[in-house]
Amino acid sequence: MPAGPGEGGTEPLKLDDSVEMQKKQKDAINEFGFNMVASDAISLDRYPADLRHEECKYYQYPERLPASSVIFVFHNEGWSTLVRSIHSVINFTPPELLEEVVLIDDGSNKEHITGGRLEEHIKQWDGLVKLYRNDRREGLIRARSIGARKAVGSVLIYLDAHCEVEPNWIVPLVEPMVHDYRICTVPMVDAIDGATYVFSPQAGGDENNFARGAWDWDLLWKRIPLNDRERARQEHMTSPYRSPAMAGGLFAISRKFFFELGLYDEGLDIWGGENFEISYKIWMCHGQMLFVPCSRVGHIYRMKGWRGNGTPSYVKGNFVDRNYVRVVEVWWDEYSKYFYERKPNAKHVDPGDLTEVKAVRERLQCKSFDWFMKEIGYDLPKHFPLVEPSNAARGHITNVGTNLCVDGHHAGQGDQLALSECASVREGQWMLTWHEDIRPLSGSNVENKKASDARKVCWDGTGIGNPIGFWECHTQGGNQLFKYIPDKKQFIHSPSRACATADQANKKVYLKACDDSNDNQKWWWDKQDDATLARQNKDMMNHIDPPELDYLS
Repeated sequence: MPAGPGEGGTEPLKLDDSVEMQKKQKDAINEFGFNMVASDAISLDRYPADLRHEECKYYQYPERLPASSVIFVFHNEGWSTLVRSIHSVINFTPPELLEEVVLIDDGSNKEHITGGRLEEHIKQWDGLVKLYRNDRREGLIRARSIGARKAVGSVLIYLDAHCEVEPNWIVPLVEPMVHDYRICTVPMVDAIDGATYVFSPQAGGDENNFARGAWDWDLLWKRIPLNDRERARQEHMTSPYRSPAMAGGLFAISRKFFFELGLYDEGLDIWGGENFEISYKIWMCHGQMLFVPCSRVGHIYRMKGWRGNGTPSYVKGNFVDRNYVRVVEVWWDEYSKYFYERKPNAKHVDPGDLTEVKAVRERLQCKSFDWFMKEIGYDLPKHFPLVEPSNAARGHITNVGTNLCVDGHHAGQGDQLALSECASVREGQWMLTWHEDIRPLSGSNVENKKASDARKVCWDGTGIGNPIGFWECHTQGGNQLFKYIPDKKQFIHSPSRACATADQANKKVYLKACDDSNDNQKWWWDKQDDATLARQNKDMMNHIDPPELDYLS
């Protein structure tokens, strides 16, 4: 591996901490969403991290695979992140598998994009890299369809314009299409820190960090763990596996199948919902979508402080809600009622003319959404129930012995619970959810809040003698599984069998051995549902699914 700043993506780039340098970095983040000062100091040809599982390095793949067009769509992208994305693809893709790199400039107006510098830079590849410019900003969705029309490769691979591919990324990504051209594939997406440009592996999901793409009934992107049923279909731990949906930024699809599907719905504006639309099209119209653990691509996520790209003047109203309604009206069939129950105002959104996109579904004789939910998305209601289950308790949590209330202080992951005078708590509303975890509620009208409305940090206990803290809610029980016993007024932490105990001196809540006579272990809620608590407490060691949850099979 060559020496140089940021090589290998494992060590953070070090910049001087002068006031002037800090301002440059802040300005760059504001304009582009990334620390472009750090990016500009890293070679355009740097060697990326290799985060593959060891098993991936020993697969034998077919010698002949189809050549791909790699398509980048961008609008006012930072120079070095954009150009490093191009270099990365060319440097780490076998020439015989790379038909071309297609650049779609979607209405940029920054000098480094429009002033000829980009045209001059790509000349070094003698036509392998092709640049097309839209006359106006069409938005990510339509620009991707434009890219498909410009591309000539038999496989189309879409990457965001701030990515770096990892070793042997393309072979496992396109190999499944050899068996069926209607298979769409998605790489594992690792994170590149937008401040330091260090790679970190995709997190979340199962014990191997393998997750499936999903959504809740507000049509918001979610991830759920790879489950036993899908794992049983795999030949090896890192074999491709089925996913109901994709995030939409990085994927591969055969040109033939994409055009059969009619590309993206032309009525979708800018961004939002297109990932679900293409996911439903693929599955319901006789294709498959596979996540490919052995294909890994690093992706830089926009940082806090980015001002965004704005919206073209010709796009009116809330285009994201309009996009969602178009997707729901075309693909969800009778399940659309669950979307409108969550978003009643969407009933008044005009989705525009749906004739053409509905004709695609009719022409291809696509299957029903009910089929899709029962065969592919069967476990979504386990995580995002169609009907919200009853939560067990809500309101203030007051300690009997100290008369203090639990206070979240709007703290985050790794912070500890606090105790405050009940009249002066900063964050004192809580919910014992149907997941059997405890989350802070904020805002008004907490009576009508659902578990999904609470902050996504949960009480998290690490054993007897330790304070209870916050950690990101994972809904998997474990350290976040708490049982409330109404007659004893105790919170029992199931893994440790310890009780939540008020420490008046330190204003903290600790896990200590349960003692029925200790009033500092007794707590009361503003409101509790005794029937739900009785059901949850039938098994003091494990989470019990509420009756509203069921597989749709």
